[in-house]
Amino acid sequence: MKKILFVLFFIAIQANGILAQQNQTEIRVQINHIAIAVTDLEESEAFYRDVIGLKQIPEPFGLGMHAWFDIGGGAELHVIRGSEERTEQNIYNHLCFSVSDLDAFIDQITSYGIEYSDFSGNVGERNIRPDGIQQIYFTDPDGYWIEINDDM
Repeated sequence: MKKILFVLFFIAIQANGILAQQNQTEIRVQINHIAIAVTDLEESEAFYRDVIGLKQIPEPFGLGMHAWFDIGGGAELHVIRGSEERTEQNIYNHLCFSVSDLDAFIDQITSYGIEYSDFSGNVGERNIRPDGIQQIYFTDPDGYWIEINDDM
């Protein structure tokens, strides 16, 4: 009798372990989109499309409140009319895009009158990370910080 109880107990433990394993579903997480609120949708839309060079994609709402952009890897940037005032942001909070030719990109943004700096705020300077990646920083029309690097 004890042997049968032990076997039943062992089977119950094993079954419980199997059930626990089945209930431990692997959850995958990936970025879908980043949303930012802006004061002037048309100005920000032109900035991200023309100055940064992001590809604009259709947005499903059709309310005239959104501009959507493909930011690579299946992720999107949603620019939304909804901020009442522009505020100064902390540079630690920033969007980062990589470009294949940083010098050409700098030429592009300076042709629009955009002033860039290194992380410390030295105008016209670049950061060079220990791994050799170069970075520049500037803000969009609403004061959101943007990093551009050549990590491609």
